[in-house]
Amino acid sequence: FPTRRSSELSSAPAPTAPAAAPEVKVEHQDSFIVVGLTVRTTNDKEAGGQGLIPQLWQSMMESDKLSQVPNRVGEDLVVVYSDYASTASGDSNYTLGVRVSSADKVPEGMVARTIQAGQYAVLQSEQGPPQDVIPALWTKINQMTPQQLGGVRAYQTDFETYADIVDWGNIQMAAHIGLK
Repeated sequence: FPTRRSSELSSAPAPTAPAAAPEVKVEHQDSFIVVGLTVRTTNDKEAGGQGLIPQLWQSMMESDKLSQVPNRVGEDLVVVYSDYASTASGDSNYTLGVRVSSADKVPEGMVARTIQAGQYAVLQSEQGPPQDVIPALWTKINQMTPQQLGGVRAYQTDFETYADIVDWGNIQMAAHIGLK
C-alpha cells in the first residue's frame, strides 16, 4: 500500500467498506408453538407504507393482549412467518406472540402457529431502532445466496426472537430462517 503523510490523511475522505454479510449460524430447531396476534401481508405492502405490521405491534403494546396467553414459556416475544404463498415476495402470515407449552387454550382473536422442526440459519440484527434494524436485516437475508445462508430457504416457517427488551427504541433480534 502506498503510504501517506499524516497531513494527507486528515483531508482524505475515509474509504467506505462494503457492507459485510451478517454472521450466519446453522442450528437444529425442535418444533414449538407460538400463540399470538396475526396478519396476512407482503413485503411490498410493508415497504410501501401500507404495512399492517407496525399496527399489530402498536395494538399489542397498547392492549397487553399477550399477557393473557396461558401456558407461556418465558417472557420473550416471538414473531412467526408462516403459510408462505410462494417466496419472500408473496403473501405470508405474520404472527406476533409468545412461546407456549400447549395451545389448548388460545384466547379469542389469537392463533397458534407451530414452528417446524429442522435446520435454521440464525442471524443477529444490529442493535438500534426497530424500524431501522429489522428491515435492514431482512433486506440482507433476502439478498443472500443459499451458500451465504447455509442452505436453500424452505419458506415453511421462519421466526424472530426478541429477548429482554428494556428500551423499545434500541432493540436487537435474532432471525431464524428455515432451510430445506
